[in-house]
Amino acid sequence: MRLALALVFSLAGAASAAEPSLELRRAGVKERSVALSELKAALSSKKLEFYSPFSKKTKRYEGFALKDLLNLAYGDAWTKTEWSDAAFIALDGYQAVGALAKLDEDGAYLAFRDLDRESGWEPVGARDADPGPFFLVWTKDGQTTENAYPWPWQIAALDLVRFETRYPEVLPAGAKEGSAARRGFRLFKDRCFRCHSINGQGGKVGPDLNAPKSVTEYRSKKMVLEFIRNPSDYRVTQMPDHRDLTARDLEDLYAYLKLKSRQKVKSW
Repeated sequence: MRLALALVFSLAGAASAAEPSLELRRAGVKERSVALSELKAALSSKKLEFYSPFSKKTKRYEGFALKDLLNLAYGDAWTKTEWSDAAFIALDGYQAVGALAKLDEDGAYLAFRDLDRESGWEPVGARDADPGPFFLVWTKDGQTTENAYPWPWQIAALDLVRFETRYPEVLPAGAKEGSAARRGFRLFKDRCFRCHSINGQGGKVGPDLNAPKSVTEYRSKKMVLEFIRNPSDYRVTQMPDHRDLTARDLEDLYAYLKLKSRQKVKSW
């Protein structure tokens, strides 16, 4: 595998500047970029057909099995306990973090071509976004965002991380296992972290929810919970509705946000 990886990346200088490429990072540090042509030379691709929850119909893509890509990029390092998650960073700053235990499942593919189009990609999402150059898709039942499977598009970089080390300001310091705040943290990580940050760490699409002021400090609890569940009722926004969240889920999220309101970084 090391010889294959060396051969793939030795061609990097020959890749066209206009060709899609994926930046590979480890613990936030860039290691290299790999062009689509290099990935095609090193990995077998597969033609996929599945029901897309974003397109609301059956879609066909071509892509690489995510496990094959992770093995190529990181060898067996990504299976070690040193790492907990992979962060998929989009062109607009969106960060979808997926637990490596889930990414090790069958069904995950990094799509690089829309087979339903002669060229380009069919738009996805409420804002009709172009999902290229890379789109993480899942092909098995139950592998949905509601079940903490990330579906990021416009992927520009992949980062192998240990969440506790890479994003320490997001952790619910002092919250006991099984507490409402700890449960809320897990929900935040799975649902909110991809767009929102806490104390400057996390996604950049939506606002930071704790700095310089926590959302719980200038919005009522009722308003915060209603907005989390149905943001589309209040404004035109990229934030999706979360109508599947239970009353307990919402209380847990609020408990986490309230805890973090007392855990701000000193620079804010």
